[in-house]
Amino acid sequence: MAGESLGHAAEADGALAHGCVIIGPAMPDAVPRDPREEGRGVLYVVVSTIAYGSLPILAKLAFAAGVRTSGLLAWRFMGAWLLFSLIARRGPSLALRERLRLWALGAVFVGNTLAYFGALEVAPASAVALVLYTYPVIVTLLSAALGMERLSMRSLAAASLAVSGCALTAEAAAAVSRRGVVLALATAFIYASYIVLGSRLAAAIPSETVSLHVTQAAAVVFFLWALSERGLLLPPAAGAWVTVAALCLFCTVVPIRAFLAGLARVGPARAAVVSSLEAVVTVVLAAAFLGERIGRRQVLGGALILGGVVMQNLGALRYDRPPSS
Repeated sequence: MAGESLGHAAEADGALAHGCVIIGPAMPDAVPRDPREEGRGVLYVVVSTIAYGSLPILAKLAFAAGVRTSGLLAWRFMGAWLLFSLIARRGPSLALRERLRLWALGAVFVGNTLAYFGALEVAPASAVALVLYTYPVIVTLLSAALGMERLSMRSLAAASLAVSGCALTAEAAAAVSRRGVVLALATAFIYASYIVLGSRLAAAIPSETVSLHVTQAAAVVFFLWALSERGLLLPPAAGAWVTVAALCLFCTVVPIRAFLAGLARVGPARAAVVSSLEAVVTVVLAAAFLGERIGRRQVLGGALILGGVVMQNLGALRYDRPPSS
């Protein structure tokens, strides 16, 4: 989903993105950068943001083509597992205890994915994306509640904006599906919990290695689910195969690789601010390809949510800039 999309906790402990996990060693807060490399970094993050923002649209198109949720998720994560196996084949050898921790983290991610795609089945993609995007602020609040970081006035103001925006968006979406709103909120809370846990359990492990183990866990669970429902067989229509392949490659592997490349060039705070456009991408694409209408309340709610996320991350930009000469 997301990619994801960085919370403040992620800036300190690693990098995370919605849609599939990106957790790894923390990036340095201030390093000298080449302006051209920085421009490329922003471009990489934009590519990642567009890819993650396209995920709900492709999921909706797959549902319309007759693909079951179980089969869609099984093929998505089995494909991602295969691709990450190739990418991470030179990664470090992990002890069994570390592998078990990462697979447990994958189990939490499975819960997040089930709630997310369950919401997409019954609610507008734009509303789900906007409600879900409260998760960076929830990460900050959870981190403060667990004593992992201090709660600043900026964090409280950002939380107030995000909660107000979520209330407006949820109220508008509830007229279509209350269940969808509940599942979208559950996704935000589960994903925030997943980030807080992951930032501690996997902070010293390369992100591709973490992604490999998380997709392994998800692939096994969703394969068994699809097998029990006989959902592994995709409809013969070309659209079904294209959307599933796109979800696997364009909405999972490509954005993770692009985000990591951008993160290394621009730093976590700037990557977080650019990633805030993910929900905007989803809203625009949902209107263009799914015919979803965006009401005034959703526009205002979305603006408040994104404003809260940007406010939360802008404070870290001063630490992310290279020192002046």
